[in-house]
Amino acid sequence: MNLHLTRIEIDYETAHKVGLRDSYAWHQWAWQAFPGRPEDKRDFLTRLDDTGEGFRFLIQSSFAPTRPPTCPEPAWETRPIPETFFDCERFRFSLLANPTRKVRSNGKGELLKNSRRVPIFYDSEKKADPATRIDVRGALIEWLGRQGEAHGFRFEAKTLKTVPRPRQVFAKKSRADESRHAGVHAAVEFVGELQVINPPAFREAVGGGIGSAKAFGFGMLCLAPIETGA
Repeated sequence: MNLHLTRIEIDYETAHKVGLRDSYAWHQWAWQAFPGRPEDKRDFLTRLDDTGEGFRFLIQSSFAPTRPPTCPEPAWETRPIPETFFDCERFRFSLLANPTRKVRSNGKGELLKNSRRVPIFYDSEKKADPATRIDVRGALIEWLGRQGEAHGFRFEAKTLKTVPRPRQVFAKKSRADESRHAGVHAAVEFVGELQVINPPAFREAVGGGIGSAKAFGFGMLCLAPIETGA
C-alpha cells in the first residue's frame, strides 16, 4: 500500500472563515478531500498542530486526496511516501495520541459492575485527589510500551518525552435527531526515538494509526529516519 502525505498550512483567519473551530469541524473538512467515499470506508489519518501563526493540518492517505474548494491552493501540498522510506530500522517520531486505561472502581474506591476506559492525561486537579491519583507519566509509558509491542516497535526510553497537549472539546451532530452532543478527547504527544522490531507490523501501524480517536486527529506516527551511525 503506497502512502501519500498532504500538508496544509492555513492561517487563523482563513480557518475561522471556513468554520474550523473544533476537532469535529476539522474531521468533517478532511472528508471533503475524499469525495464520494462514505465514512465507513475511512482509510486516512490526520493530525492538527497550532504553529503559533496558524494551523498545520496533516493528512496521510493511501492515495492522493483532492484539495477542497475552501482550501487556498498555496496552502496545499501532497507528496508520495516512497516505500524505501520504511527500509530504515530507527526513526525519530512524534505521536499525538488519546491514550486510555481501564478502571474497575470509581473515585470512592467502589468496584464497578463493568470496567470502563478513561483517558490518561496530565490534570493538576486530579493529582490533588487521592482517590484518582496515578503516576501519569508511568501510565503513559506503559501505554506506549503496549502499543509498541502490538505494532512492531520499541521506543528508546532515554529519549522519550511525554508532552501535555490541550484537551480537545467538540460538538458532534447526532445522525438520529440532528441534535449536537459535546465530546472531549485527552491529548498527549509522545516524542522520541524508536527501533523497528517487526517491519510488517510496524508498516501496518503507520498506515492504520495507533490508539483510539483516529477519526479526530490522533494516532498518526510522524517519522524521520535516523541514519546509521547518527
